[in-house]
Amino acid sequence: MDNLIKRKKAIEKHLEGVSLFDIMAELKVSERWFYKWLKRYRGDPNGLWYEEQSKRPKTSSSKYRDVQVEQVKAVRAELLSVKYAQVGAVNIQYKLQERGYELIPVWAINRILKRENLIGKPLKEKRQNIAYPGDKYLNVHQMDIVGPRYIKDYGRIYFLNLMDVECRYACITPLDSKQAEGVLEAIQRFWKQVGPPDFLQMDNELCFRGCNRYPRSYGKIIRYTLLQGVTPIFIPCAEPWRNGVIEKFNDTFDKRFFRQEKFIDLEDTENKSVAFEDFHNQNHRYSMLSQRTPQKAMAEKPFLLALKDNIDIKESLPLSNGRIIIIRFIRSDLTLDIFGEKFKVPAHLQYSYVECIIEIENDQLLIIRDGKIEKIIAYPITGK
Repeated sequence: MDNLIKRKKAIEKHLEGVSLFDIMAELKVSERWFYKWLKRYRGDPNGLWYEEQSKRPKTSSSKYRDVQVEQVKAVRAELLSVKYAQVGAVNIQYKLQERGYELIPVWAINRILKRENLIGKPLKEKRQNIAYPGDKYLNVHQMDIVGPRYIKDYGRIYFLNLMDVECRYACITPLDSKQAEGVLEAIQRFWKQVGPPDFLQMDNELCFRGCNRYPRSYGKIIRYTLLQGVTPIFIPCAEPWRNGVIEKFNDTFDKRFFRQEKFIDLEDTENKSVAFEDFHNQNHRYSMLSQRTPQKAMAEKPFLLALKDNIDIKESLPLSNGRIIIIRFIRSDLTLDIFGEKFKVPAHLQYSYVECIIEIENDQLLIIRDGKIEKIIAYPITGK
């Protein structure tokens, strides 16, 4: 039955003396529905009471859409041109009053700003659909330095945390500084246990890469990894989540170990770190490992690469041939930063990730996006 007919029929039956219960049963309507249309009928019995009414609010804020809107926009634009000025609704209201304009409530100013798209934080660079080249590598170890942390009556220490991404096998090494020699000893200890990976992924910590004064000479950590046949990967600056596996482990390390233990000195910290490391590898179960422990997953690896144990890390290390991979995000200035050196890139690479490969043998820097070489830069390397 048509809605208009149903409404008219309900009121007709009511006027004929039919009970509410019978009307509801026959027309299959609710009590609330009936009284709604009875009220409409009584309000205008000779009119179009049975038709739908507009749901538009009876009051409107249109009074804030003409002169006041232009006043608010003009004041805000003026404030934007003043260094350090606040541009929120409260300050705009104050400026309007200062000029003798009609008072507009703060909520109304906010409504105007929102309607005119003049409110909110500036849009950030959208990255959610941008291809990231670092997800394709296999047999990767991730490395990170945690700290400084402080031990009462001793002082500052750091932790060098390493993890096999595939097996979640971890290594924790306390350090009294971020010198490359201590980091290198920790890497060597870990690789003696599990073998070297194909790739060692890390952030852009200075001790990992060398020094700022000679960015193309490279430090001991890069040299050692290349001598072991391992390719170092440097993640984008200020994007720690790209090292997500070790970052998540750092959180576990912090909550379940560092905050739970009391330490005396570096030696005591080393002993307790080894105990936590062993407990983690033997007992922590990961869903991505089908609830296996890291030690169990490591034992089931089909093969482990052999570590070259004839390299003396205390001596100067040569720079062997190989590749260094550096992943960067290109912003609006079209500038590529490689360890402090700046290079301009083509405009079409704006707002995308590029894979920068330093070929040591050929003294070249390859800039690659989506597997395609976009630019080749001559890149003479010192300290070979």
